[in-house]
Amino acid sequence: MNNVTSKKALIESALIASITAFFGIVGVYIPVLSVLLVLLPVPFMVLAVRHSTRYAALSLLLTSLLIGFLTSLLYPLFILLLVGPLALLMGYYIKRNREPFQVMALGSGASIISIFIAIQIISLVSGFNVMSQVNLMLPEVLEHQMDMLREMNFSRVAITEAFNYMVMILPGLMMIQVFIGAFINYYLTISILRRFRVETYELPSFSHFKLPHNIVLGTFIIFVLSLLTTYIEGIYHTSLIANVTLLFVFIFFLQGISFVSYLIKKTRINRTVRIIIIVLIVLISPLLTVVSIMGVIDAMLDIRKLRKS
Repeated sequence: MNNVTSKKALIESALIASITAFFGIVGVYIPVLSVLLVLLPVPFMVLAVRHSTRYAALSLLLTSLLIGFLTSLLYPLFILLLVGPLALLMGYYIKRNREPFQVMALGSGASIISIFIAIQIISLVSGFNVMSQVNLMLPEVLEHQMDMLREMNFSRVAITEAFNYMVMILPGLMMIQVFIGAFINYYLTISILRRFRVETYELPSFSHFKLPHNIVLGTFIIFVLSLLTTYIEGIYHTSLIANVTLLFVFIFFLQGISFVSYLIKKTRINRTVRIIIIVLIVLISPLLTVVSIMGVIDAMLDIRKLRKS
């Protein structure tokens, strides 16, 4: 029985490696489809849950080798580095039925570390600093857009200030993008596992999304520590505080949107209408602060009583 299971796992590993390698190579030669690379962790996460992280790691290694034969040597290394930690870690903890937010947070953390290592490798191999190059390229991009923005009655000072702020919060925006990627990968993986009827993995309703119970206290401590960096020389505290604020506004916005979704669901409004309302709330930027405050209140008071369920 064990031999049959092992053979089945190996066949699935090889099949997933072949399919994933195909999409990885297509992403190189057809840049438009490279956006699909964000979903590469999904098959390995499914494999890790269905069998084990050992088979997922083997499949990931095979994928990298197959891609390496048809592309450059560095590309499969980055695939291995950027996809591997997220897929293996999230797959491992999904299999152990950890809380969705915890799984996504761990996957996001692994991705951020992987991206940092990848940037260092690029800098080491190419001999130039990636972030310095980005800072040099952004002003050129801004100059190209300046005329169009002036036609929209934006002054040069306002445009420059907005540009400087965007550069300052770039790390925070990258972390948010990573978390959204982990969120998408998690939900797709659970959906596939449910279709395969792998044990009893439930697809969490977004209206039941919740942050850890101690998130408000943790936020307060981190924010106070960030403010204290103003008294430490050598730390660019303005950027640190801006990025910390952005991240916490985002996570409480998620909780707030989840809370709003829960309230709308209680009214028994049609599912399509409910989704349209949620999308409109997300798109209307003035509501961002209001929804984030609602998220803080729900995180503190547990209005939906999700911790008891």
